[in-house]
Amino acid sequence: MTVLAAPPLPVAAGVTGRSWGSRWGSRWGWSVAALAVVTLLVTGWGVGGSMSDYYASIALSMSKSWSNFFFGAMYPAGTVTLDKIPGPFWIPALFVRVFGFSPWAVIVPNALAASASVVVVCVTARRWAGPLWGLTAGAVVATTPILVAVARSNQPETFFVLALALTAWAATRALDRRSLGWLLLAGVFIAAGFHTYMLEAWAVWPALALAYLCTPQSRARRIWHLAVAGATSLALSLVWIVAVALVPASARPYIGSPLSNNPWEMVFGYNGLGRLGQVTADETAYRSFTPPFSGSPAALRLLNDALATQIGWMLPTALVAVAVLFVLRFRLPLTVFGTAWFVTFAAMFSGVAGMHQFYTAALAIPTALLIGTAFARARRRGVLWAQLALPATAAVTALCISIATPAATYSLVAAALQCAVAAVTAGLVLTERRRGRRMPVTAVAGIVALLLTPMVWAVVTMGTPNSTNPVAGGVAAQGVPGASGGFGAGRGPGGGAGTFGQAPSAGRDGRAAGGAGTGGIGRGSGVPVFGASSTAQLAWLEAHRDGTPYLAAAFGAQSAASLIIASDGQPVLPIGGFNGEDPVPTLAAFQQLIADGDLRYVLAGSAGALGSGGGAGGVGSGGDAGSTSAEIRAWVRENCTAMTDAAASGIYDCTP
Repeated sequence: MTVLAAPPLPVAAGVTGRSWGSRWGSRWGWSVAALAVVTLLVTGWGVGGSMSDYYASIALSMSKSWSNFFFGAMYPAGTVTLDKIPGPFWIPALFVRVFGFSPWAVIVPNALAASASVVVVCVTARRWAGPLWGLTAGAVVATTPILVAVARSNQPETFFVLALALTAWAATRALDRRSLGWLLLAGVFIAAGFHTYMLEAWAVWPALALAYLCTPQSRARRIWHLAVAGATSLALSLVWIVAVALVPASARPYIGSPLSNNPWEMVFGYNGLGRLGQVTADETAYRSFTPPFSGSPAALRLLNDALATQIGWMLPTALVAVAVLFVLRFRLPLTVFGTAWFVTFAAMFSGVAGMHQFYTAALAIPTALLIGTAFARARRRGVLWAQLALPATAAVTALCISIATPAATYSLVAAALQCAVAAVTAGLVLTERRRGRRMPVTAVAGIVALLLTPMVWAVVTMGTPNSTNPVAGGVAAQGVPGASGGFGAGRGPGGGAGTFGQAPSAGRDGRAAGGAGTGGIGRGSGVPVFGASSTAQLAWLEAHRDGTPYLAAAFGAQSAASLIIASDGQPVLPIGGFNGEDPVPTLAAFQQLIADGDLRYVLAGSAGALGSGGGAGGVGSGGDAGSTSAEIRAWVRENCTAMTDAAASGIYDCTP
């Protein structure tokens, strides 16, 4: 190996992490705190003006009652659930319950989760490579553009990233100490991740298991520890599913989106095999949902037009980092853990049938650990090729991506500067080799050469409100596929609906009490029905409500969500669930609500009329021909009266 590495050079004060100390009161501790504060500012500054109404209505509805909170009610009346486990909405719902509803109450929790993720990665990477390089790994996370973008929205991804960061922290302890207790804790955090993004969280287990098998202890002990931790993690992952499945269907909300009103199918069919595109054409087995915002599955998908500017900056460098760690013989369990995790997630995001760009934010954790550790190892061992290859790869990648994104002029300027800094870093490394002594400025230059362009993209993202499908760097205005707030392809949100017994009871002011339920997942955004004239429409509905338990019924999740927010969480009856295809309410149940006086008004759609096709606001942008929603829409069209008042445009009166 003498060709690959020279003898370690004498170290100048302040170059390695050891001179920084490792206590929170030391320079390292203050540096981590500063990085956390900067991350919080970048992700939380000015977020009050941009949010997804769909996701905001979920937090508002879940805050209305503990039943809504547990099941994850999108609608205050508690009729239908999200099409996923509601874990990532529990914290925003608590914020709304404590502080009242506002944009910041549903977005700031995500910014706090991003900042916490950076701190946890700093602490974890310090155990891998030392304090200075722990900060470097934290900075990689903090400057991942798509993570900044999604943290500035009320999408739930950031809580999953935090769960992954905590998993990495506990797994590192488990691998270093060969400890069952720490391995159990890592499994607990994987289970927490399962409650935010379901099966994606389990994709960490193969990497962790393979790494633990590499620890120096007896084979029987390793297998026993993995069996116990794996079983515990599995059991904790399934707690919510089992609890909901044990509740009779008549005593809980309808499980949104699966065919069978079954939480098992919702998680493992609709959100599992369905995400991989493994579903029959007529959807006789289970429904599927594949957001069309990241291009087609392919080996280089993560570097396509929709994803390269969001997550692609550091991926080639991470591959170089893997090579560095193996060649320089870094601790095998940690090297295997980081490598297998990175490869598994990269393969998963490259192969799924469809996804939002922000799903890839999860790659920030293994990428940061690999790059921070590899650069530290190269510096500590004085390995010339590795010190040159890492910043050079990052700079060249930034330049290539920036050239392919001509609308982002700032990106090309930043990439050119990054290449210049990489050249300076190379010169400094060679100077160190000549002088036989390391210089603090070399490490600083190397870090800048790694992160400059993604850092610029992260900062620019602060000026780009985009919460429905968050993307970084202002690309929403540049026509990058899937980046705009309006969505023209795939299924948009449907309405919500649920298990129907009695209508919510109305109070003296005509407002109904919240029930149990959850909302669907807003993965698209049609044109909201309850849009520019929302204030006038709401005033009209409240003035003419006459004490009915439901304020109105709506076709389409987005229209229902907008009305829920505008009315501060009054009961709205969603029709058809997320995809407009859930059989709740049935036509008979809907007619009974009308006959009993529990419901009077129906919002028709963005066009103000009840057509027969799907669309944003009509029934939720996924066609619902032959569904219960179509039957109800036809019945309303034939039996209800369109209001002619200007303030009531698009409202039908179904008074018997």
